[in-house]
Amino acid sequence: AWCAKMAWQYYAQGALSFLVPLPPGEAMPMGPRPVQEVVLSVAVMTGLCCLVGRYLTRSDLMLRCAARLHPVDSFRDEAWDEVRLGLEGCVAAATAIPDEESDGKSKGRQSAKRRFATELLFITVHNGTVSVLALLAWLLGSPSLALHAFALEVAYEVFDSFSLGLLRLEPETLIHHIVSPICILCSTQTEVDFRVLCHLCICIDLSGAILGYSKFLLRYAHVSTTKVYQNLTLVYALLRVVGPLVDTVIIVWTEVRTRGGLFVLGGHLITEDGIHTHLVATDWTQLYFWAMAVLNSFNIYFFYVIRARARLPPHVVASLERQGAISGGSRGS
Repeated sequence: AWCAKMAWQYYAQGALSFLVPLPPGEAMPMGPRPVQEVVLSVAVMTGLCCLVGRYLTRSDLMLRCAARLHPVDSFRDEAWDEVRLGLEGCVAAATAIPDEESDGKSKGRQSAKRRFATELLFITVHNGTVSVLALLAWLLGSPSLALHAFALEVAYEVFDSFSLGLLRLEPETLIHHIVSPICILCSTQTEVDFRVLCHLCICIDLSGAILGYSKFLLRYAHVSTTKVYQNLTLVYALLRVVGPLVDTVIIVWTEVRTRGGLFVLGGHLITEDGIHTHLVATDWTQLYFWAMAVLNSFNIYFFYVIRARARLPPHVVASLERQGAISGGSRGS
């Protein structure tokens, strides 16, 4: 009975920590990390992500692995045809789609902008890897491992920007690919508890992995679009709205309490002339807050988009997904 009680308490504490990450004991600040360490980690992770990403998005390895998880002939032939054509061939073919209507060119460009099968699957692989690294960093109490997990997230933004190119890089995707690295890099220079940042990373990337795979199924598998979007609505509400907002409140509250007020986000520095000025390092925290506000706005907006899709007639959503007319922004961010 005692063991069962202790196990239940441990389980309850773990579940509560995942919902509201308020780690017990002394705070373990993420930063400020040395700039050289951050630059080196981002450079190494970017190189690794580009190498692995280029290989996986141009081979059928992920598609064959996904096929093992579903019954035979679950995927449409289009998914396998894209692998045989290659990404460059798919973009060229989509752009050159003949259309008898007057807006044929615009439809071709819209079809070319959508992500292809291996790109959606790589989103799942990448985000899943980041989530695992962040969870391990949290459990092991390692801010250094957390830095590598965050750097791998920045690496994907770089890889995806060059992979999509100017032709397929949509405005909302570009905004996300700029704001997200700013938010991540600024967090490495703040004194926010790294475990709270790991929780935020897990929420964002776990939901991103689920969303990437769901969009792959919607476009290339025989599934119920309504059911998929209903499940995504729940996932998005928990992991992209509630979780990040809770983390944001904890981060802001902790920083305000530590620094003495909402508008005093840093200490003061007395210069040789006796003038009191705010520390330059304060800008990292202020910029981080602004970046988080933008990302939270994106998350809430896309939650309403996904919820609206869940309420559309199934045949309408299926048709739009097949045409690539519903992109969902930057991998659902």
